[in-house]
Amino acid sequence: MRGDLNDQFQRAQTAMDDDNSQKIIIGVAAFMAFAFIAMVVAGIVFFVKTVDKFVEAEPETHINREIVTQMDRLNDQLFNGGTGSSLSGEGQSTSTFQYGTVDGTSYYSELSGISFRAPSDWNFTSYAENLAPTSPKDLTASSGNMASSVIIQYENMKMYGYKSIDDAIASVTKIAQGQNNQIVDKNAKTKWGGNKFEGIIYKKEFVSGYPTYYEVVCTQIGDYCLKITLSASSDSDLSVLRSYFN
Repeated sequence: MRGDLNDQFQRAQTAMDDDNSQKIIIGVAAFMAFAFIAMVVAGIVFFVKTVDKFVEAEPETHINREIVTQMDRLNDQLFNGGTGSSLSGEGQSTSTFQYGTVDGTSYYSELSGISFRAPSDWNFTSYAENLAPTSPKDLTASSGNMASSVIIQYENMKMYGYKSIDDAIASVTKIAQGQNNQIVDKNAKTKWGGNKFEGIIYKKEFVSGYPTYYEVVCTQIGDYCLKITLSASSDSDLSVLRSYFN
């Protein structure tokens, strides 16, 4: 009788041990799964932060966020009744904002008098249907191999807090002084469409080891700062892009 009781006790003890072992195994597995997920999340966060250190937003996207709401509220004012102010071009004037026109790989702006003609393998994007009152982008264009690009954009002087084009250039210079950047020419000047442009040229070094050269020049057109950004893989390629403008 006593042997039977001992046998039953041992079986019960064994069953309890097996049950505890299963719980321990399940607990360990759950902990490992949680730890793995935490490591993956941490790895993603680290990767994003690392990329942010090396990838810089396009110069034309730099905007004072504190006045975005005010900018949008003035949409109708800026586009449906301007100031009639004179342009910086020769003998030009305007009362309302006008987008440029695109025909194939040719662009012309009646507002600024600027034309841009690129080779047939370039891709052009016009923004004439997308009203953006405070910083209307007029054109983006890129070469077939994506090695070179051009951005033509207007920034409302008042809304951006620019008292003069010098303020706009100072904003660009601040970007150019960022990490992995090197200013190549802080007195870049050119003349297109009868407008005198001033700005800077800077080089950005990427992790890949291949640099990108940026030339950002500005001029005042009525109530707007006209900002043109050229990007290419070398300084000499920037010269080629300049030759596409008139």
